[in-house]
Amino acid sequence: MSFSERDLKDKLDQMEAEIDGKTAFDPSQFSSKSVFPQVEINPSPQVQGWIDSSKAWFATLPQVGKAAVAIGGVWLGFSILGAVLHVVSSVVSIAFVGLLLYVAYRLFKK
Repeated sequence: MSFSERDLKDKLDQMEAEIDGKTAFDPSQFSSKSVFPQVEINPSPQVQGWIDSSKAWFATLPQVGKAAVAIGGVWLGFSILGAVLHVVSSVVSIAFVGLLLYVAYRLFKK
């Protein structure tokens, strides 16, 4: 290898090291940044009182009671979700029947 090739290789190695140093992953620089903006929710004093009393009541429950409340909450959530899905499916069904009636009307009108 000639002097100029060695010099170019050294320069290339130096540039690679510089690029690697700039692109190294540093998790500390991403830990404080949030992907989503933070939204501050300030409930009314009455609602905040209900939340605080509910938290205090839940904290006094035994482990079995906390598990029962959690299971009941999941059950209630799925019940509400099921009701909403039933309403949506009913609306879609009614829209489909309406579309069929409209197409039949247009075909028989001619």
